[in-house]
Amino acid sequence: MRTTHKIGLLVIVIVVLLLALLLPRSGHADQSMTFGDVVVRYSAISTDQLFADSARRYGIERSARNGLVNIAVERKGGGELIAAAVSGSVADLTGHDQPIRFRETRDEGAIDYLGEFPIATSGTYVFTINVTPLDGAHPYTVKFNRDYVLD
Repeated sequence: MRTTHKIGLLVIVIVVLLLALLLPRSGHADQSMTFGDVVVRYSAISTDQLFADSARRYGIERSARNGLVNIAVERKGGGELIAAAVSGSVADLTGHDQPIRFRETRDEGAIDYLGEFPIATSGTYVFTINVTPLDGAHPYTVKFNRDYVLD
């Protein structure tokens, strides 16, 4: 294979892996909650896991001490993406709670809500995310935990 062809394939693989990180559409049971006909998909990672190009594209600082929450809302069955008002907070196990400010991103038909938060220490972080679809549906609350380890 030519070098340029190998580089092209590598770029495609990187883009696919990035989409898997940023757009949680795979539907793992532990990364989604269903409320009637609304599915809320969520993920939380430390931003050092993002590719540099993707972090730059979304204006995200890559760091083991910076976390990123990604929320996507869709209709059950058809997968139609839904615009929503998203807010939330994160707390460590000592009860130190802080709000997460979300921003909407739209890319090739996808609607995602990204929120950054600091990872101050190693441990379990508890997320409380409030989602209200803009089509008049009821507000929903998603709660989940993630463990982070700092070196």
